Amino acid sequence: MKKLDEIKGWLIDLNGTVHVGDVLVPGAAEFIRWLRKTHRYFRLVSSTTTLSRRQIAEKISTLGIDVRPSEVFTASSAVAELLRSFDGMKCYLLVSKTVLEEFDGIEISETNPDYVVLGDIGEEMDYRKLNKIFRLVMGGAELIALQKNKFFRDANGLQIDTGAFVAALEYASGKQAKIIGKPSRQFFNLAVHDIRVEAGQRWLSADFAIVGDDVEADIKGALDAGLVGVLVKTGKFNNSYSEHYGIVPDFTFDSIKELGDRLG
Repeated sequence: MKKLDEIKGWLIDLNGTVHVGDVLVPGAAEFIRWLRKTHRYFRLVSSTTTLSRRQIAEKISTLGIDVRPSEVFTASSAVAELLRSFDGMKCYLLVSKTVLEEFDGIEISETNPDYVVLGDIGEEMDYRKLNKIFRLVMGGAELIALQKNKFFRDANGLQIDTGAFVAALEYASGKQAKIIGKPSRQFFNLAVHDIRVEAGQRWLSADFAIVGDDVEADIKGALDAGLVGVLVKTGKFNNSYSEHYGIVPDFTFDSIKELGDRLG
């Protein structure tokens, strides 16, 4: 296993690791500055499907960390790039209006799509929309989910996440959704590839690490992809939840500040 100071590229979860709501986690800004100072490559990764990379970069910058959109990697941007690689395909999008800019240039069809993309539309989700997706999938469309998280934490506490709806559609249709966001291996592979292209290096998966607060979405997904898993006990971290899944991270810290102190 790689030592932490040997890691070439860092994937850093946002909500719960870098910030909780509109409040930065102590030490997060300092850790990003350390990465820049030591010329390490990184991506701020998120399964959020309600903000584009541009909007996320703007939000994080207002919190005190200057970030470029190219340094943000989301499920929405990953799916959009994947869809653009398929010639002649049509897509039905059930995603937040705020991320539609990520899908510019993709042909849309509400009646005969090849793919249905499901993201987080919050309280707009209802039976009618679920049933429409169900009928399209039963008609032959492939379901792509931007993520399959069970829940998340925001300023109002724990909230049910998109994964519950994905599971319902899988159960009803008997078909498995293609998960692009965390915790899928493909999400981490695509994020690693994004850094490799920028760096012009063929680094191995083991040269990369994820820092996250979610033992299932962050740590398990990264370990499955061959990355180093660094768990922080902030955000949605829950010890009993972690023990239930039996997932053992490579490293555990109380927060990103403790990680930064170890490396700095």
